[in-house]
Amino acid sequence: MPHDSGPDQLFIWLDSNPEGELANVTIDDTPGVSDLDLIAEAVLDGRLGRYLPVTIRFATHPEPIPRNVRSIDTARLLRDRTIPHLRRYEIVSTAADDALL
Repeated sequence: MPHDSGPDQLFIWLDSNPEGELANVTIDDTPGVSDLDLIAEAVLDGRLGRYLPVTIRFATHPEPIPRNVRSIDTARLLRDRTIPHLRRYEIVSTAADDALL
């Protein structure tokens, strides 16, 4: 007899690697609803935070093998779902930073 451990989950990695790291966020995986729709809803609800990475990775297992990890370009998700957003860029290192030292 299968054991029911509650609702299925969608595991989401924002700034971490799905290979060997825990998901940053989990959301309920509603049967019959597209994973992208669930992620878009989580973005709108603020469950993924205010700042998002360029790529959102997700899977239906907490420790997925690489071929079972899916990803979505965040800009495309926001544009396709008409989610209001600002685009910004973080410069990691520049000559100007070195001059300030």
